[in-house]
Amino acid sequence: MALNKTIQKTILAVGGGKGGTGKSFLSANLAIELGALQGDVVIIDADLGGPNLHTLLSVKDNGKDLGSFIKNSTSSLEEIMTDTSYPGLKLIRGSENSLFLANLNHFKKLKLIRQIRALPAGSVVIDLGTGSAYNTLDLFIIAKPGILVVTPEPTAVENTYYFLKSCAVRILKLYAQYYRNTELAQKVAQGLENNSNTLRAFFDSLASTDAQSNEILLAALKNFKPYLVVNKTRSDKDVLLGRSIVDVVRKYFLLEMDLLGAIPYDERVHWSLKKFVPFILEYPESSVSETIKAMARKLAPRPVPASEKNPSPQAV
Repeated sequence: MALNKTIQKTILAVGGGKGGTGKSFLSANLAIELGALQGDVVIIDADLGGPNLHTLLSVKDNGKDLGSFIKNSTSSLEEIMTDTSYPGLKLIRGSENSLFLANLNHFKKLKLIRQIRALPAGSVVIDLGTGSAYNTLDLFIIAKPGILVVTPEPTAVENTYYFLKSCAVRILKLYAQYYRNTELAQKVAQGLENNSNTLRAFFDSLASTDAQSNEILLAALKNFKPYLVVNKTRSDKDVLLGRSIVDVVRKYFLLEMDLLGAIPYDERVHWSLKKFVPFILEYPESSVSETIKAMARKLAPRPVPASEKNPSPQAV
């Protein structure tokens, strides 16, 4: 007798603390490969500062974008999906008027998140903008997994740590609000948001004064398991940097982060961008393309383990 396996929809969000790390490049090429693997992928351009996925994917303007959805001109995200010339891949364009997204109120954001989860696709890839605005953080947090892109530069690494801390603080505050515990929310704000404490220092201090709150908040972070991608690596030292970042995040941020991969530097990336041809199709045998293909195989939807069929309530 055949077993009835439930397939888990994969929602990926590609983000980062600094511009220029290659988030949109990775999002576009990863989505193309996932589309080729499984045939039902939607990529969403949620870059609030300047959407450009339609350019990278050579999709012409058809008058439908996220602005239409936010302004209630269309009732669902499915209505604004656009076909691309790549097998199995559809695009939801970003709005060129960033005010539509930058000023999302709570209810519109919840509607957007519900619609993303309801999209008829095996995988959804969300290309996020740079920075730690709440809209960006919340879309990164709902993804399973979120993918953080960093380059081997001190400023990019520093911003990566800040982005992760911002995500953790956001999760902790949302859980405190979900349980209507204002005292707990204040402790998070005072212990983390308003100073430079690491999460480990915060939790060590909290454990000594309020063991119950410490346990609740630690549990809140359990399901947040982002991936790290180091882009534009030029040496083994750059690859090792990615592993070092993961070690630091696990030790001082108490987050279960894994290294998804390291993409080598290739000057032909610039050429493909100027030609508006996806790199993974222009140079399919390159080390860059092989790395992205390996990531796609790892991220493709999988059967849902019994332990994940009844997840804990999500506050976002």
